[in-house]
Amino acid sequence: MTSTKRRIAGVEGGGTTWVCAIANEDLEILERASFPTTSTPSETLAAIGEWLGAREVEALGVASFGPVDPDPASATYGYITATPKPGWQQTDVIGFLKRYVRVPTKFDTDVNAPAFAEWSLKPSLASLAYVTVGTGVGVGLVVNGKPLHGLLHPEAGHISCPRYPGDDPETSDLDALDCPGWLEVESMTATRALARRAGVPATELQNLPDSHPVWDVAAFYLAAMCANLVLVVSPQKIILSGGVMQRESLFPKIKRNLIKFLNGYIPAKQLEDDDYVAPSCWGNDAGIYGALVLAKQALDDDEEEEEEEDAGSSSLHRRWATYAAAAAAAASAAGVVLFTAMSRRRHH
Repeated sequence: MTSTKRRIAGVEGGGTTWVCAIANEDLEILERASFPTTSTPSETLAAIGEWLGAREVEALGVASFGPVDPDPASATYGYITATPKPGWQQTDVIGFLKRYVRVPTKFDTDVNAPAFAEWSLKPSLASLAYVTVGTGVGVGLVVNGKPLHGLLHPEAGHISCPRYPGDDPETSDLDALDCPGWLEVESMTATRALARRAGVPATELQNLPDSHPVWDVAAFYLAAMCANLVLVVSPQKIILSGGVMQRESLFPKIKRNLIKFLNGYIPAKQLEDDDYVAPSCWGNDAGIYGALVLAKQALDDDEEEEEEEDAGSSSLHRRWATYAAAAAAAASAAGVVLFTAMSRRRHH
């Protein structure tokens, strides 16, 4: 008799698209769908909720663009909070989806979730950084086997960086995105920024040849961010993903620039490894797999809670049985004492 693998659902919330997937416990995707990120959250989330609600799943994982509130103890857990995305500020993503799917749920950023998913394949590592480069730039961190949250969660895409040699501020700062006047990695390497620099529509960026100078600029700024991560977090591996990072020729360029930035200051042999800075094993699907790993965690956590409750219930029953036996013994002893005392009184 073969056991049926349970089905779980993952939802990845992106700046332009939300992706949903149904998978089994082995993370084999059985079905998927995508929905455009409109300026009306209720419209987008209702479409997602209806799609999920029409399917039977036992757990849900949601990995969303942010900033978000990932603290389960918080009143705003599961919210997209102070995002610059128009219309999405203070959106209760989890609360909305739970109208359609009432199952154990986990929620995190769209970078912390895939960071943990990547780490789960390499659990011998004490630390790992996951970077996505696309509509924006985000960084997820796993330290000692746990996603890093702290005050909120990492927002390293907004790290300040040195200017690319020869860049003219009057012509290179074409896309300041959310931090005008602040030279940050996201402002220089997000899809829109690179497309403007190259003078092409964002949809044509992928068609540029590897020899186009825009890729040297991208590699410089991304290497600067990686150097900051090495110096501050000391990750044992850096994973780069997202639409921009589907261009394989960027990896050796980033690696060379990273070594130059560090200038021999960090004497770690791993930095010389070809795969220290590596692509995601899931390619551009890293985000949705991260969401599915969250769902699997939610399923496992729910099972553990049930086992603890059962164990606690059994333990309680055992304690009550012990108390009852002790009480019965005490009552019996008291009866013997009382009988003896009464017998003595009769004899007197």
